[in-house]
Amino acid sequence: MIDTKDIRNRIESDFGENASEAYHLLNEAILKTEDLNHQRIIRCILFLAEGNSEKLKQMIQAATSDPRDVLFWAEYINRDGLKSSKRVRNFNHSFEDSEKNVEE
Repeated sequence: MIDTKDIRNRIESDFGENASEAYHLLNEAILKTEDLNHQRIIRCILFLAEGNSEKLKQMIQAATSDPRDVLFWAEYINRDGLKSSKRVRNFNHSFEDSEKNVEE
């Protein structure tokens, strides 16, 4: 479940008064699909949702279908082809540290 400080802080800061809804949506999705119960995937979903509840639902659905999609969308730029894509974030690390020492 959602048990790290950086993830809790991101939900609170991005969703504000809708934070409880965001927690509920994420927890419900994690209970239904164990594959989503990884900090990296949760961070990617939140990053892509940009504090928008509708986008959050869309990203949860995308991650439920194939978690690799949200990993790619959140961590890479120039995503039009694998050869030109470049990893710029690593959400295995906290939001604060996700852009430090990124390796391909």
